[in-house]
Amino acid sequence: MSKQPGIYSDIGKNATDLLYGDHIRQSPIRYQNNWLDFLSLYFKCQVSGIVPGLSTLLKLHIPDQRPGNVEVQYMNNYFGVATGISLAKSPLLTLSGVTGIGFFSIGSEISFDTATKTLTEYNAGLNVNTDILTASLTLSDKADTLRAHFYRPIRPLTSTGVAAEITHRFISKQPTLTLGAQHCLFPFMLIKARVTSDGSLGALVQNNIFSTVFLSIATELNVMDARNTAKLGFSLALNFKRTRGEPRI
Repeated sequence: MSKQPGIYSDIGKNATDLLYGDHIRQSPIRYQNNWLDFLSLYFKCQVSGIVPGLSTLLKLHIPDQRPGNVEVQYMNNYFGVATGISLAKSPLLTLSGVTGIGFFSIGSEISFDTATKTLTEYNAGLNVNTDILTASLTLSDKADTLRAHFYRPIRPLTSTGVAAEITHRFISKQPTLTLGAQHCLFPFMLIKARVTSDGSLGALVQNNIFSTVFLSIATELNVMDARNTAKLGFSLALNFKRTRGEPRI
């Protein structure tokens, strides 16, 4: 268990990574050909140790389903702050902060549209992190969506764990429950499964080809929608992380 509160995106991260990380996501740009629903490339580069606690992060998505962004983070034992800007024609500026000690942290995040000069997001959340359970509660979508996340590690050596998400939207009064699990069959292969109360089923197999290269194969099906067909997608993720002062590989 980390003694640092982390940054705002770390609130509920264990659960959201299990339930949604590398799974098929709806997006404005998709490649679809009967059975193949998406093919994407994700690139992440992080440089840490510029000064103690400071790191820079670059994220890119190909095709550009979501704008890439550059982020600067600072963390210590009592608080964490992050500021980022999207690499889009109308850049979105994001600022977040988290404070806490030990197992408890609380934070907020705001996003500012530089083109329209308006606040597009204002979110808040809290996180409780113990060795046996991680729980979080967040309020997002301009105070319309309340989410509770739970993550329970079962066997850390094999990354085995279970997660749950309870979502309630105040305007539509629509609650949703999502359950998921993951397990490493081999040191280089992680499998995930997810089921949602609206009838959506998802599964994913992720292979660690090299230390920084991950190939994911995901599928999704909604059993309650007769018109919906199964979706299959592939994604390749490149994840580079370097601490200043470490030898180059």
